[in-house]
Amino acid sequence: MSKAIALDAFDRKLLERLQVDAQTPIPVLADEIGLSAPACYRRIRRLRDTGAINREMAVVHPRTLGWPLSMLVLVTMERENARTVDEMMRMLKNVPEVIEAWNVTGDHDFVVRMLARDMESYDELVRELFAADDRVRSFKTLVVIRQVKDASPVPVA
Repeated sequence: MSKAIALDAFDRKLLERLQVDAQTPIPVLADEIGLSAPACYRRIRRLRDTGAINREMAVVHPRTLGWPLSMLVLVTMERENARTVDEMMRMLKNVPEVIEAWNVTGDHDFVVRMLARDMESYDELVRELFAADDRVRSFKTLVVIRQVKDASPVPVA
């Protein structure tokens, strides 16, 4: 979040509801949580402006667009210093096949979620991204067999 924001019960209800369906019409949302439509709209705009709502997007199944393979790649850097980490984060942000990436603690430095059209294209990409990069000590790939749980709403307790 870019700004600190105090959330009241209405804000929490809005965030809970919008995480389930961000396309719900404002009059419907307002009625569900007990506000007028203009008050509901102002609150949503404030939640967006403060960064409480990071973004809204359509979630498309990767197979729909020809990406049947999903992998998690555990990346260990040769040296973990600020410059190398920043360079890796910048690089990962610019690779379309990388759909999520995290800088983590523990045995690995990055966890990268990637998509591929087939194993050959995956192999070409990891060779380019990780195997040919002197900053990378090692990487391990976990191929996703099936997704057990989709991305879920953040609990609003």
